[in-house]
Amino acid sequence: MTTTEAPAALSLKPGAKVLLDPRPVRQLECLTVRSGLVRVSASKPQEEALQAQPVILGFLQAGDQLPLDLLRNSRLHLEALSPAQLVEDSIGQPDEGAHSLHDWTLALLFIRNLHDAQKRIVALLQLLVEQLGRRNGDWYELPLRLTHGDLAALSGHTRVTVTRQFSRWREQGLLEQDAGPQPLLRVSPQLLGR
Repeated sequence: MTTTEAPAALSLKPGAKVLLDPRPVRQLECLTVRSGLVRVSASKPQEEALQAQPVILGFLQAGDQLPLDLLRNSRLHLEALSPAQLVEDSIGQPDEGAHSLHDWTLALLFIRNLHDAQKRIVALLQLLVEQLGRRNGDWYELPLRLTHGDLAALSGHTRVTVTRQFSRWREQGLLEQDAGPQPLLRVSPQLLGR
């Protein structure tokens, strides 16, 4: 893991992790993802960086923006899920189809406000499919590795709850997980109400 201030350009290999520490930022400063897929998490700046349990804030892909004003109150953890390049930019309206990390954070807050466990997990899968998924035959595929612990953290549930729900859906043929070298999560349109 590398600790750095936000660079003008950043190229990351799959699995590479970068830690952005709090620092004064200009109001309109952000990083824009030019290519690849990046997981963004945050931790409190007062926690020891290597001991921190970062909270996943979202996933960014080409065209998406990472506002650096978040560095005022947190430390950002970036992990490349595919080869990725980020460049310093000013915050503006994202290009059509692109998003800001703030969009992810707001969507996750809405999901966590749902009171039913199954509805929360379905809403999370729907968000992931809408933002990152692709249709492949009878399935939507998510081209990233998400553990049951990751999904639990994103939805505000325990890992046990996610594992139990995924087992039910696998038995019903609504979900498939491929544990190969390129792990895939396949989600049936019926599970998402499509």
